[in-house]
Amino acid sequence: MTNTYHATPYDISAAGFYFTDYEDYLEKSASLRNEYGHPVEEYEIQFIDGDNYRLFGAVGVNQANLKDWFERFEDLDEHDAIKVIYLAEDVGYSLNGMLDRLDDVMLFEGTANEYAESYLDDTGLLDQIPENLLFYFDTEAFARDMLLGGDISEIEIGGKTYVVQAY
Repeated sequence: MTNTYHATPYDISAAGFYFTDYEDYLEKSASLRNEYGHPVEEYEIQFIDGDNYRLFGAVGVNQANLKDWFERFEDLDEHDAIKVIYLAEDVGYSLNGMLDRLDDVMLFEGTANEYAESYLDDTGLLDQIPENLLFYFDTEAFARDMLLGGDISEIEIGGKTYVVQAY
C-alpha cells in the first residue's frame, strides 16, 4: 500500500497538498504560492493514510528529515520498523543513531511470560535444577523480574505484543 502524506503550509494564506513520495513533494512544494504570489517555504508534514503511521511518528518526520524518511525508513520491513519504534520511543535514540543499532535489538513476538519460557527452554537453565524442585520455579516471577530489571521490554504495536531485548 502506498502511504499518503499532506504538506500543510505554516503560511495561512496558502493551501496544502497531498503527496506520496519525495519527488512528488519537491514538485508540488516548488510550485506552491500563497495568495500574494510568494513561494511557500515551510510545511508541517502529516501522515494521512498507509501502513507506517506509528513509525512515521516515532521517527519524528518533518520537512528537514523528509528525504531521510523516504530513503531510509519508509520501506523498512516489519521487524526493523518495530525495532526503530522501540529505539525512538523507549530508548530515545536520534534519527541518525537508530539504523546503526538495529542489529543490537532482539525481537520476540509474544508476552514477557512466553519469552521467559522460551528463554529457559533455549538456554537449558532449568535442566540444572533437580526435578523435584522444578515445581517451585515461578516463570511468571522470572519474567516480571526481567521486565523490572530492564533486561527486556514489552511493547504493543498494531495489536501484537513484542518483547524487545537490546544489547
